[in-house]
Amino acid sequence: MQEGVMPVYSSLRIRKNDAGHIRAWKKRTAEKLLVLRAALDEHIADASGEDPSRRSGERDKRQWLRLATWNIREFDTPKYGGRLKESLYFIAEIISRFDIVALQEVREDLGSLKVLMEFLGQDEWGFIATDVTEGSSGNRERMVFVYQKKRVCFTSIAGEVVLDKSDVVTDSPSICFRDASGLKVEFPEGFSFSQPGGVSVVKSRGRTLLEHDLEIPLPEGTRVVLPKGSSLVLPRAAEVPVSSENGRVELDFSSHETWSKQALVRPPADALSGVGLQFARSPFLVTFQAGWLKFILCTVHIYYGKGREGLERRNEEIRKLTRFLSRRAQSEHDSDAENFFFVLGDFNIVGRQHVTWQSLHSNGFRVPEQLQRIPAGSNAARDKAYDQIAFWQPPVAPDPGATFIDVGNAGIFDYFRYVFRCGADDPDGEDERHYAEKTAEHRLSYKEWRTYQMSDHLPMWIELRTDFGTDYLSAVSASG
Repeated sequence: MQEGVMPVYSSLRIRKNDAGHIRAWKKRTAEKLLVLRAALDEHIADASGEDPSRRSGERDKRQWLRLATWNIREFDTPKYGGRLKESLYFIAEIISRFDIVALQEVREDLGSLKVLMEFLGQDEWGFIATDVTEGSSGNRERMVFVYQKKRVCFTSIAGEVVLDKSDVVTDSPSICFRDASGLKVEFPEGFSFSQPGGVSVVKSRGRTLLEHDLEIPLPEGTRVVLPKGSSLVLPRAAEVPVSSENGRVELDFSSHETWSKQALVRPPADALSGVGLQFARSPFLVTFQAGWLKFILCTVHIYYGKGREGLERRNEEIRKLTRFLSRRAQSEHDSDAENFFFVLGDFNIVGRQHVTWQSLHSNGFRVPEQLQRIPAGSNAARDKAYDQIAFWQPPVAPDPGATFIDVGNAGIFDYFRYVFRCGADDPDGEDERHYAEKTAEHRLSYKEWRTYQMSDHLPMWIELRTDFGTDYLSAVSASG
């Protein structure tokens, strides 16, 4: 049985004036939605782990909130023609089974999101979105929470995470500068390089390349010619030698003794690497309440990057995020022990044995066991642990009758088994044939094209208990 508020499907009604191809599209879309609805019913019921013959039926929605996260690939880019109308119907049907969904990769143009909200029902559903994140790493993406108004209340606080200057992310282990025309270095007389041990190289197109960064200590007295655009910086309150003539004060640089120890050199910004960075895409933090449960959600899309340096920055973003959020969570807990902190989204975690997984679990955060027991990943290929939902575990047990984090069922829904199917899920090849003209038009494989209709990630979800009335009354009755 369907839970939640059913999306608005009135535009699928077949009318007398509909052309034949419109009738056929409406009929096929309705048939696909029926299959998808049945699959969602079964998926959510199966998540309980109960024997089907012993299931007690639909869970009491007054007691449980269903929270999901979904990286909804480049939603909605005009690339490859944008989402088809049936794709928006399928996405709306999936979202409707949850009470609140954190969406990543929502793009600048909100047109398709607004259509999606119309399908969900604007009187029943609301959304809260960030502005776009600028810069090449930000991809002009937004973070969005879509929530069912009758089930979840937005409690008026929303903001993006900004790191303190002392805690910013670096894109390499240290701050360096380069000269696009080639670094000009003069070594002390008599100096010769000694061969560093353990140098690892790879061959590529006839060239020998370093496999990893190599850092070589320079001897005292080495001279480096700074690149064009560099500046000499004298800090405020630095003592400087001056001469005064005709009422004018002029700096006297003929002697280095007074100012050189306080002076700084600033290379041009484009020559620097490893400088302090904020997150590639700003994490979005919003407060909500459902029933007795007050909670703070922070949704993220962690930097991916390339190669070793990209992976290091990805891992550092996760570590810096959990450290920042743990301080916030502790502060919130100190003022209100019944306000709970969750972080969810696309962490680009390689796997559960990887350092990126360990970084997510640092600083008091942990992924619920119900999610950890799911063997398959959350990407379309089901082989990566990119997406996660984690919560900050308070250091002390709750008082009797108080609210606490009580996780119920959990799951990852693989919609590609039912819509935009391929391979063993579509033994007759019907879906691939149906969209052959579209994929040929955009010169893209069907398997890749379909991820721009739905996504290359799957929605991950957990249930949270929201009704603690019995616990509270039991504690009161047992007191004294």
